[in-house]
Amino acid sequence: MTTSYTNAQFRSILFGLGYLEADPSNIRQGFPVTADNSPLTGAKIMQGIRNFQNDYGLATDGSAGPNTMAKAAEVMKNLQFELNAVVDAGLPSNQPFYGPQTEAGVNKFLDQLKIEPVGVISRDIRQELDELTKQRA
Repeated sequence: MTTSYTNAQFRSILFGLGYLEADPSNIRQGFPVTADNSPLTGAKIMQGIRNFQNDYGLATDGSAGPNTMAKAAEVMKNLQFELNAVVDAGLPSNQPFYGPQTEAGVNKFLDQLKIEPVGVISRDIRQELDELTKQRA
């Protein structure tokens, strides 16, 4: 089953994984969980998508096509599994979204690391989470 995200859901994933920074002029839409369902176009969003694609070995076209969506779903499932294993986040295994529950789990992990809990888990911190998960297995 392929996960298809709305633009707001995919934008939230990019925010939450650190590939996209909040736009101060549009902060009322939310960060990192956003209601901004506008098109995934523009230089910043396309660069965020390209960075995500590059990090995960995808074609770097800046478009949120099926392969990019599938990889995002895989990354989210892994993130949620690892947050459940390390900080008992209580995240469902069948909802690969970056929503309020995932943000809370991320913040719990960041707090455990003595990092300001801002709801964003960068690639370096995700790698640290991955290592901790492997140690507990």
